[in-house]
Amino acid sequence: MRRSARPAFMTTLRVLALAGVAFAGTAGMARAAYWNVFNVEGEAAIPANIVTYATLADMLGDTNRTGLNAPNNFGFARNIVGSGSDGVTFWNVFNVEGEAAIPANIVTYATRADMLGDTNRTGLHAPNSFGFARNIIGSGSDGLAYWNVFNVEGEAAIPANIVTYATLADMLGDTNRTGLHAPNNFGFARNIVGSGSDGETYWNVFNVEEEAAIPANIVTYATLADMLGDTNRTGLHAPNNFGFARNIVGSGADILPRPPVSVAEPGTLALLGVGLAALGFARRRRES
Repeated sequence: MRRSARPAFMTTLRVLALAGVAFAGTAGMARAAYWNVFNVEGEAAIPANIVTYATLADMLGDTNRTGLNAPNNFGFARNIVGSGSDGVTFWNVFNVEGEAAIPANIVTYATRADMLGDTNRTGLHAPNSFGFARNIIGSGSDGLAYWNVFNVEGEAAIPANIVTYATLADMLGDTNRTGLHAPNNFGFARNIVGSGSDGETYWNVFNVEEEAAIPANIVTYATLADMLGDTNRTGLHAPNNFGFARNIVGSGADILPRPPVSVAEPGTLALLGVGLAALGFARRRRES
């Protein structure tokens, strides 16, 4: 009596289904986190805090915080004024508050956790193109382009400039600039203190300099060009969680996949191979 091939066939289907689930899970995984950098204005002693969020909306409104991180590597965290990521490398921007002479330093890290805690530094970079680096107060990346935000400390009249670069190394050293942009939407650009992107949405952080009462505003844009020029705003957001938003001096995000890459892991490919082999075996048994 010939044994039915149906059990083997059903087993094959189950194997293929499991492989499909594993493949979909691998392809759909996307790490994403957002953060705001808080630092009390007008003082030079209290360390910065970096607050994390799971979504862009939560970051823009300072809601549903997922963590409050207090980097304090030898007390230097009091000088953190911004941070960012290109999805691979993370960094904090350090600039001594209340002075306009010492250039900024940008410290790099291999992981988000290290950036949040200022641990396991991978490099300390001193951008100083013609001495302008003393005015760097933020930086960011969309995974393709990089930029530094320049704004003269201790004044509230000169608009910010945003300088773009093609590589992370150029941003860290303020070399090989690809553009100098002067956002000045109704003169508000003098209050830009940071900017960022998750690779899809862009934003500038506005906070009136030399005051400690007015909360920050975060303005969103659909393109890098709009962010650089403060044009075609898609939203104006006023985070004010218990009034802490007056101390927001920067923000950032991991880079979302662009576009989502559907690549199976080696183990998933092996599972698919086993399933296809079992399907062929079942077919041969049925034919015999």
